Amino acid sequence: MQLTQLEIKGFKSFGDKITINFNEGVTAIVGPNGCGKSNVVDSIRWVLGEQSTRMLRSEKMDNVIFNGTKSRKAANLAEVSLTFDNTKNILPTDFSQVTLTRRLYRSGESEYRLNDVQCRLKDITDLFMDTGVGADSYSIIELRMIDEIINNKEGSRRNLFEEASGISKYKLRKKQTFSKLKDTEADLERVDDLLFEIEKNLKTLENQAKKAERYYRIRDQYKVLSIQLASFRIAGFSKTLAEIEEKEQKQRAEKTAIVAQIDTLEAALQQQKLESITREKNLAAQQKTTNEFVSKIRAYESEKRVKNEQLKHQQDKEARLKDELERDTNQHKHVQYNIKRLNEEKMQEDENLARITSSLADLKEAVEELRAEQAEARGELNELNSVSNRLQSQVYKTEKDIDILNIQQQALEQESLRNMEDASNKEVELSHFNQVVAELASRADTLKSEYDSAVDIETKLQEQIADTETQIKAITADIAADVRKLDAKQNEYNLTKSLVDNLEGFPESIRFLKKNTSWAKNITLFSDILFCKEEYRIAIENYLEPLMNYYVVNSYDEAIAAINLLGNSSKGRAQFFILDNFGGENEAADHKSLEVAAVPALSVIEVDERYKLLCVHLLKNVYLINDTTEQDINNAVLPDDVVLIGKSGKFNKSKFTMAGGSVGLFEGKRIGRAKNLDNLLKEIKQAEARINSLKNKNEELQSTLTALKAAGKAAEIRQKQVELNQLNTELVTVRTKQEQYQAFIENSLNRKQDIANRIAGIKNDIITLQPQLLDLKAQKQEQSELLLEKQQVFNELNEMLSVRSNAYNQENIRFHQQQNKVSGLVKDLEYRESQLENLDSRIMQNSSELEKVKALIKENLQHTENSDDSLLEMYEQKENLEKATQEAEREYYQWRGTITENENEVSNLRRKKDNSETIENELKDARNNLKIELNALKERLSVEFNVDITDLPEKEDTQTGSEADIRDKTEKMKRQLDDFGAINPMAVEAYNEMNERHTFIQAQKKDLAEAKASLLSTIQEIDDTAREKFMTAFTLVRENFIKVFRSLFNEEDSCDLILSDPDRPLESDIDIIARPKGKRPLSINQLSGGEKTLTATAILFSLYLLKPAPFCIFDEVDAPLDDTNIDKFNNIIRKFSKESQFIIISHNKRTIACTDIIYGVTMVEQGISRVVPVDLRQLAD
Repeated sequence: MQLTQLEIKGFKSFGDKITINFNEGVTAIVGPNGCGKSNVVDSIRWVLGEQSTRMLRSEKMDNVIFNGTKSRKAANLAEVSLTFDNTKNILPTDFSQVTLTRRLYRSGESEYRLNDVQCRLKDITDLFMDTGVGADSYSIIELRMIDEIINNKEGSRRNLFEEASGISKYKLRKKQTFSKLKDTEADLERVDDLLFEIEKNLKTLENQAKKAERYYRIRDQYKVLSIQLASFRIAGFSKTLAEIEEKEQKQRAEKTAIVAQIDTLEAALQQQKLESITREKNLAAQQKTTNEFVSKIRAYESEKRVKNEQLKHQQDKEARLKDELERDTNQHKHVQYNIKRLNEEKMQEDENLARITSSLADLKEAVEELRAEQAEARGELNELNSVSNRLQSQVYKTEKDIDILNIQQQALEQESLRNMEDASNKEVELSHFNQVVAELASRADTLKSEYDSAVDIETKLQEQIADTETQIKAITADIAADVRKLDAKQNEYNLTKSLVDNLEGFPESIRFLKKNTSWAKNITLFSDILFCKEEYRIAIENYLEPLMNYYVVNSYDEAIAAINLLGNSSKGRAQFFILDNFGGENEAADHKSLEVAAVPALSVIEVDERYKLLCVHLLKNVYLINDTTEQDINNAVLPDDVVLIGKSGKFNKSKFTMAGGSVGLFEGKRIGRAKNLDNLLKEIKQAEARINSLKNKNEELQSTLTALKAAGKAAEIRQKQVELNQLNTELVTVRTKQEQYQAFIENSLNRKQDIANRIAGIKNDIITLQPQLLDLKAQKQEQSELLLEKQQVFNELNEMLSVRSNAYNQENIRFHQQQNKVSGLVKDLEYRESQLENLDSRIMQNSSELEKVKALIKENLQHTENSDDSLLEMYEQKENLEKATQEAEREYYQWRGTITENENEVSNLRRKKDNSETIENELKDARNNLKIELNALKERLSVEFNVDITDLPEKEDTQTGSEADIRDKTEKMKRQLDDFGAINPMAVEAYNEMNERHTFIQAQKKDLAEAKASLLSTIQEIDDTAREKFMTAFTLVRENFIKVFRSLFNEEDSCDLILSDPDRPLESDIDIIARPKGKRPLSINQLSGGEKTLTATAILFSLYLLKPAPFCIFDEVDAPLDDTNIDKFNNIIRKFSKESQFIIISHNKRTIACTDIIYGVTMVEQGISRVVPVDLRQLAD
């Protein structure tokens, strides 16, 4: 299988459609950062079914759709197509070319297509399973995945081994089997739950059934006793009812006497209440007058209290205003004094400020002069420091150079000794490699010969298989075409036969005569006796159309019989040709001489001999012409009895008449139906025979194809190929070691002379540097003395500047303090002047307010004296009114007492009446209760025992025992029935049903247990098979890893692959041991980035040796490698490119130079990635 083409449109930065064609060998994809190289890898992952947006470097899936640029609109669709050449049938499909397409619309809809046929993601996953191709397989490797393999992130290392060993499908089957097992266990648990519930309920139902039987037995006994007790109770009810009716009559007489006394007292009481109402009105009027006067007094008192409060408030306000006036006057005097004092103090402080300002200016000038001198001295000092530091650096550098040269000399001397020892050891090992190379080359030649022989045989078989498949496809196509023709003929036959049998299109009279054949035998319709070629049918049928429904009979007698039959049955009319009357017709029709080319109609029809004279009669002067001669016909002169008709049936013409028009779609189908039906049947049989013959031939070819495929040597070739690859790999590894050792020995000899030359050069350099060092030290000493003198002068200037600066700073502080003091005096003076203005305004306002308050106080004092006299007079009137009210109240309540006594007497009589009515009602209730009990007893007996109460007295004589004995027995049985509680009347039936269900579910449980055991056995079988395949693959990969690792590093380097849990290989982690270049790292993470990359590369190619991937994509995997390791990386890719395609995305020039074809990814238009191909093989030629 080979990757042949990649088409991308609307995916990420590929706004326009681009096509990348892949050939055998190594293809490189290059370009600057950000141009979209990795988007090519993402597109391949995506079309292979990648669902993780993290792997596609996106936050959500619709981000992969082209989002537009400044000048381009966003795309609505992302589409990627990947095409494979499947000539080796690695993919389980009959197609030699497989195109996989994935589309994603911005609306969120997505679809997968396989050879442009819509399919599911599962179909694609199944198609590529165990082929080494997939979104997460080892065929696509990115730089970050190197770390994931090394660190075994999310089990990535184990996933690669499972993919290579081909156990992915077993894991999938195991997962599916576990799912079935889980469902089976769940069903088993549900069955156990059902059995538990059923067994629990089964015991309960059994107890309920037994309880129901005991209940019904006791209830029958209870019924007999209850009926006997009811007879006793009925007799007691009759006696009690008579006593109650007698007491009711006595209570009615007593109640009548009490009612008469109540009526007399109530009449007198009403008269007294009328008199009481009059007295009550008088009392109310007196109370109202008194209350109104009291309210008036209270209002007057309230007004007096308000005036007193106002007077008190005004007096308080007068005292407060006087105090404020006195306080403000004193403060006014004090403020005037402060203003005078502040003005004098301000004048004095202004003089002090002017004096301090003058002193500060003098000090500032002196300080600035000293700072200028200090800056000049600092510049000279810095220059001297710079010279001194430069000299010191030169001294240090020279000393360091001499030390380094001494160390290099020692190292070179040690390296020379070690190099000679290594060369001696390598010469011994080189002789061993020469022997191994000869042996491996001999074995490889033998195996290659066997492999070529098997390939030749397989090639011939494949050619035979291809020829056979071509023949099968051709025969299959012929069968399909013949089947379609057969279906068409069969449909036409069925339609024609239906028309013939049902006489569709014929009048009812014709169909009637067809069904009733008693009037004649072997009679046919005129339309059935004719047959002609397809090209003339429409013309002949249109001309003879009026005669198509005629029956052809032998004699008038047959025609008359048919006519009578139609007349008797009221089935319409029919027409007939009488054959007997055509006996004298001239069979030879004379051919008329016409001005146009014409064909006689009799020459194009086929008819039986017995009907020939009839046809001659009808068509002897009828001719067929081409429609193209229509113009000639119009101008031609026709004989009297000649008729011309067009072949298309468009028209017919005689000397005196002409008819024509459009031709219907179904015209030409009636004539010769019976003959046409026979012809169709013959054609159908011939088609069926031809199809059966082709099917037999196809089956023979299929058998031949099966035999050819069974005789194939593909498995043997693959095995030979694997063995040959392993042997070649081993041979390449040994030869590589041989060449490395030879190169090492030569390099060692060259290196010895080079080291001697370098040691001599180093000694010359040391001799040159020592005098320079002495001269630099002398210059450094002289410069240090000059720097010391200049530093003393600079320090003296610093001290003088410090003294002057302190004096200046102190004077500056005094200046700001004095300035703040003057400013404070100005603000204080402004505040005092504002305070004086406020005091003047407040004194004037309070004086005016005081005069107003004094006037109000005088007015309130005068009003208070007048109101006291009026209030004394009102108190005397109030006392007189209260005495009159008390007298009216006494008279009213005395009369009210008399009424109350009479009302009490009436109340006593009413109580007696109520007692009498209560007793009467109680008697009625007792009587009603007896009737209710009697009815209840009747209903209970009727409902509970289905017994009528009228039958009980008749049974009373047969009763045995007293009422008390019977009641005791009844109550005892009643208690027994109550103690039973609720019973289930359907318990027996339910128990039988549930017992049957229990037996059925027990059988189901047994079936589920057997299914579970079968699933567990299947899982164990899958585990055993997967374990065997995995361990076989792991052993081979481990051997391959050791070989590839040592080919990438050194033969002496140690490496290994170890299962952390050998007892559980399908779940065990895979540990990598790698110790390149004599290192002994505690963890593989301690290796350098390049060593990690080569280690991961060794793992990948050891997997390829076991199961080569059809193609492999490396996305900047070589980034951490140096030039030496890059060459190793490129060599191993070049070697494996014979078996697989390699697609490499890289920035490394060495890697790119080793590829066959380069695709450059650029962004000529901003935001739009484009691809430019370059074939390096053509350039090399």
